[in-house]
Amino acid sequence: MSICLAIAQHRLLIFSYDGSERVVEPHAYGVDARGDGLLSAYQIEGDSLSGATTGWKFFRMEKMIGLRVLDRHFPGARPDYRHGDGAFATIQCQL
Repeated sequence: MSICLAIAQHRLLIFSYDGSERVVEPHAYGVDARGDGLLSAYQIEGDSLSGATTGWKFFRMEKMIGLRVLDRHFPGARPDYRHGDGAFATIQCQL
């Protein structure tokens, strides 16, 4: 299943990133100014090098290992979601 379909169906993603497993609510997927794949998501479970285990994060696609779409759903866009985030040069899909 693609990330865009997971976003459309409000399904959680799980993957390893910087050596830690993360569970996230995907909100936007696209490419940055360098042409690299980028995911904007709200992390709800897992660890982080920054120490912030929950909250808004950008994830570089080339660093994600074992990406899977879970059967678990989330209710939709969080109230503080930034639709059309300027971190993306091109947005392929978003809530």
